[in-house]
Amino acid sequence: MSNETLTPGAKRSGCSRSASFVGNFAAIVEVLLAFSFVHLAYRSFKHFTELGRLEGTTGLNFSPGTMMILFTVTALLVCRRNFEEYGLTLKGWRYNLNVGLLWGVLIVVAAGLIVNFHFIHFDPLHPPDVARAVVFSSGEVIATVLLIVFLMRERSLVRHVPPFVSFLVLAGLVSLPVVLAIFLHRGVPNMLLRVLWLFFGAGFGEEIFFRGYIQSRVNQSFGRPWRVLGLQFGVGLIVSSLLFGFIHALNTVDYFNGRFGFAWLWLGTNFFTGLFFGCLRERTGSVLPGAIIHGLQDVLAEVPGLLG
Repeated sequence: MSNETLTPGAKRSGCSRSASFVGNFAAIVEVLLAFSFVHLAYRSFKHFTELGRLEGTTGLNFSPGTMMILFTVTALLVCRRNFEEYGLTLKGWRYNLNVGLLWGVLIVVAAGLIVNFHFIHFDPLHPPDVARAVVFSSGEVIATVLLIVFLMRERSLVRHVPPFVSFLVLAGLVSLPVVLAIFLHRGVPNMLLRVLWLFFGAGFGEEIFFRGYIQSRVNQSFGRPWRVLGLQFGVGLIVSSLLFGFIHALNTVDYFNGRFGFAWLWLGTNFFTGLFFGCLRERTGSVLPGAIIHGLQDVLAEVPGLLG
């Protein structure tokens, strides 16, 4: 009698493991195809269209973030997936707004102090050398640990900051490069477009695609079985961070013109950046705070160039 009950159980277990393997494999293939499609789509747009070439000559870069947002929203609609499960939700937006604003300011201030005291030279347009890569990666690891510890407890002060105050501060910080460009007569229209691209295209676009679509899709299949310092996470965090690093390594690659010099150090540094944003996504359940931090970092990185 016991053999009769065990055998079907064993078969179900084997089938379950097989189905799990197929599901996991399908999830990885899906996100790799999505990554490849998005990258090829915006690179093709920039290379083969007049508007794309104009974007390049003006120093703007709207197309990657735009393609990432369009792909993510389209994929979720076509596959009838839950937007909230992919971090695209306004649930808890007040807290997420305040967390994003607070950590965005902290990271920008820390980076500013490092640059100001000449501990290391920062050039966002060129791949870092080994020394800068080590410093950047170490800084991201420290920031990630501090973030996880910070998010382990409810922060009443952060929760009780009025939303209108947060919006005013955020708007002021995001508009700072434009204000400086006005006073310094440094090409206001172009700076305004750069701010819009950096905040919404790079900040929101990359977070929606990497932490929203890729990380969530892999988590759906693999689950989040690991727990460190109260943070529950899984393979999705690693995969999204690796692909986030890899897309930056491709910045120096132009396969349409036969140029294949990968910026591997950018892969390493941005992998750790991806871990920071990925941990924030896991803890808050939303891409909003990460998008705000990401956008603020990119926008305020324009300030030293205006003042220099």
